[in-house]
Amino acid sequence: MRARLRKWLKYLPPVLGVLVLTGILAGLHGALKKISLHDVLAALAATPHWQVIHALMLLCASFCVMMVYDVPGVMFAKQRGDFPRLAWWRIGFASTCAYALSHVLGAPALSAAAIRLRLYAQWGVPPAGIGRIMTVSGTTFASGSFLLLGAVLLVHPRELPWFGHVLSPVALRALGAVLWLVVAVYVALARGSKPISLLGVNIPRPGLGVAMTQVAISFCDIALACGILYVVLPAVPGMTYAHVLAFFLAGFAGGLLSGLPGGVGVFDTLLLLGLAGYMDPANAIGAILLFRVLYYLTPAVLAGVVFALHELWVFRGSGK
Repeated sequence: MRARLRKWLKYLPPVLGVLVLTGILAGLHGALKKISLHDVLAALAATPHWQVIHALMLLCASFCVMMVYDVPGVMFAKQRGDFPRLAWWRIGFASTCAYALSHVLGAPALSAAAIRLRLYAQWGVPPAGIGRIMTVSGTTFASGSFLLLGAVLLVHPRELPWFGHVLSPVALRALGAVLWLVVAVYVALARGSKPISLLGVNIPRPGLGVAMTQVAISFCDIALACGILYVVLPAVPGMTYAHVLAFFLAGFAGGLLSGLPGGVGVFDTLLLLGLAGYMDPANAIGAILLFRVLYYLTPAVLAGVVFALHELWVFRGSGK
């Protein structure tokens, strides 16, 4: 029975790779279908060249952050002692593919986990180590988003789309303080070596270094992504980076909860609600469209091509 199970499990990684690759192609097709070449060219033509160059520079920096997204998870996995030596480029490759492609595949938690499982299993990482990488990498975004959203709620509570006009500033500032407190408690609990017992389950502590690295990476990731949007928006008096950050975080959170690829529709709508008070909706739509091409499609296309080449290389190697 065990021999038969091992035989079937041998085919699991290739099948998973094909499924992930099929999902990538379907996700890219769906995302590209929503954006016409005419709209992209119109948005580019209306944006000064220096703004596009500035956005591309920020995108390069964002790529660097994507490449280290799995570093905290790898640090945590190495604490078990049975973790194999991994070249830095492999960690960067897995990080970038999981991050960039999960945006267009939809259901980011599941799609990113599938990509990480496929790649790290190929490189000899044990299941327990892969689980640790998935857990930490899957929660990294929350740490930075809580920190930045908390800052926005404390400083500019009225700028949050819809909620800023429904809830009182006092309630929103209190929520911002709670978000900061959550991050502080997480970092504090991460310290030490003794596992935390919760409902009879022992949860290992990641360590202060891992927790702080998570917060730093997530903070830089969100700040750079919002920076790309900010520099392609038309210059409007009274609209600062902090205002755009509030709209961006609200849209990003709504898009993640929707589970749609790239948060299509939800992200854009929440952004437009916030930007409508500062500029003409047509200008805002053009900037959002250009942002999607730069931040979502460009990394996803590059990661998809590299992932496909990697799968072809693995397939040819296994056939020899």
